[in-house]
Amino acid sequence: MESASVPLERAPKRGRSRLRPFAFMSAPTVLLLLLFLMPMGVMLVISLEHGVLSGESGFTVSNFTDIVTDPLYREVALTTVIIATSAMLIQLVIAVPLAYVLAFKAGRWELPLLLFLVLADELNPMVRIYSWRMLLGREGLINSALMEIGIVNKPVDALLFSEFAVIIVLATSYLTYTVIPIYAAMKAIDRNLFEAALDLGAGWWVSARRVLLPLIAPGIFIALLLVYIPLFTDFASPALVGGSSGYMLGNAVQDLVLESGDLNAGAAMSMLMLAASAIFAVVAYRLSKIRQLES
Repeated sequence: MESASVPLERAPKRGRSRLRPFAFMSAPTVLLLLLFLMPMGVMLVISLEHGVLSGESGFTVSNFTDIVTDPLYREVALTTVIIATSAMLIQLVIAVPLAYVLAFKAGRWELPLLLFLVLADELNPMVRIYSWRMLLGREGLINSALMEIGIVNKPVDALLFSEFAVIIVLATSYLTYTVIPIYAAMKAIDRNLFEAALDLGAGWWVSARRVLLPLIAPGIFIALLLVYIPLFTDFASPALVGGSSGYMLGNAVQDLVLESGDLNAGAAMSMLMLAASAIFAVVAYRLSKIRQLES
């Protein structure tokens, strides 16, 4: 009888232990609902309402259709895609070799270099932006150096207040968030795989394409989520170093809300950007899975 009663006494404890993970997850889930989904719902409602100046009430999709059909916003969207994609590609070109060096070649300097990379990101973003203005300006260090060595006779105006300036500033602003996920993915790779590839006659390019890139695809996917999507919404860098040619969607939302006071159109554009980000995340995830399957 005593042995039979033991499982009956343990049953409630087992039930409580199974429910414990759900109890731990309930608090962050509630916070997610309150701090993310509810504001998104409020913004969606605002985006579907008539503007205050229109004098109408109720819901409408005209805020979305006006933005989609406006050729000015289509041009701004194209400029945003070009700038964000260029900045992301530059970061990947730098991040993949840098992560490889940190993961496999740095040795005892691995941790100091990683900490230095993290500390460099702690610098105030406005300080970084104004530093680039000092470097790229007409009287900046780059123009002064170019004139000193005789490459140009007068300052190059295209270095500042242009798409080039926005791309450079954005590429350097988010580099840490691109390197770390790729570095983490490389640390999980067994180095014997590279030796096996060399034994089978694969060169460095074949090893990188057939072994390294498929294995770090999840890290690249995470880097794209952390970096590429925020690039679309950045407004400080384009405003301070972009000028009229570096005007992006983030600046358009800022002007609609703060300058024009059109909260409805600003919310509609924000929802469109959110939808585009979700589509990009799905596509990037599918591409990363395809790369893994091909390997």
